[in-house]
Amino acid sequence: MTTSPRWRSVLPSAAVAAALVAAPLANAGAAYAEDHTNPHPPSPMKPAYPAKHHHLAKPAHPEKPVYPVKPVHPEKPAYPAKPAYPVKPAYPEKPAYPVKPAYPEKPTLPVKPAYPAKPAYPEKPALPAKPAYPVKPAYPVKPALPVKPAYPEKPAYPVKPALPVKPAYPEKPALPAKPAYPEKPAYPAKPAYPVKPAYPDKPTYPAKPVHPEKPAYPDKPTYPTKPAYPDKPAHPTKKHHGHHGHH
Repeated sequence: MTTSPRWRSVLPSAAVAAALVAAPLANAGAAYAEDHTNPHPPSPMKPAYPAKHHHLAKPAHPEKPVYPVKPVHPEKPAYPAKPAYPVKPAYPEKPAYPVKPAYPEKPTLPVKPAYPAKPAYPEKPALPAKPAYPVKPAYPVKPALPVKPAYPEKPAYPVKPALPVKPAYPEKPALPAKPAYPEKPAYPAKPAYPVKPAYPDKPTYPAKPVHPEKPAYPDKPTYPTKPAYPDKPAHPTKKHHGHHGHH
């Protein structure tokens, strides 16, 4: 809590304001209690939860094994010294640019004359009043249309005569026998390919150094069994009461 002078001046006024606000609320609560002669019973209190058990400390991780020392690689041979570049000849000096002539001065433009004043427009005459439209005459009554006569009955169509029987097609003559294709000439024998020379034997690579075996990891420790959690308490059943009317 602060002890500054500003807060000391504010705290008493806040306490007075809280007391003024609490007084009407207390009077309202008392009046509400008098109106409700049969208030609801208080709800039962929930049982307290059991205290949590402390977790057991975890065992420390085992130390990692030391890896074996790697073999020393042979040193690389030194690169030969690069030769020195020859000295470049000096470039000749560039000639100086000639001096540019000065631009001539621009002539002064004459002063632009002012525009003459525009004359005022004449006033428009007043338009005459628009005459009223004449009343349209009523349309004459249309005469009734005459009754449409009935169409005469259509005559029956004549019977269609039967089509004549088609004559049978004559038999086609047999096609002559197709001549046999002449035999193809035999291809000449291909010349024998020259014997492919044997590949030279590959040089034998030097034997690689034997890597040391990786040490086995130590066995992991067995964790202790966790204790069983206590059973949660059952919640009490709430009683449902009907709505009471105001007396």
